[in-house]
Amino acid sequence: MASKTVEMAVGTAYSPSMHSTYGNGVFQVVKGDTNVSLFGSLDGTNYVLLETFSASTIKEVVKCNYYKISGATGDQTTPVGTSKFFITTTIGE
Repeated sequence: MASKTVEMAVGTAYSPSMHSTYGNGVFQVVKGDTNVSLFGSLDGTNYVLLETFSASTIKEVVKCNYYKISGATGDQTTPVGTSKFFITTTIGE
C-alpha cells in the first residue's frame, strides 16, 4: 500500500477517491498565525463545520466525500494565513 499527501488550499474542495483509498485518513495541521476550520460535505454543496484547530496536531479520521478549509468558522473562503493543512490517505493496491 502507498499513501498520498495533499496540502489543502482555501477555496478549493478536496475529494479523496473513495474507490481507490481506504476509509480512514490522517490530517496534519501546522498552526501558523491563524486557526484552521475544517468543513465536510457528502454532496459537495452543503458544508458543515467539522472542527476548528487552534494548535498544531495530527489526527486520524474517517473520510467524507468532500473537505474544505478556512480561517473562519462561518464560511469557507477566509485565508488561513501562514497555517497549513495536510491530508494523507492510504491507497489500495
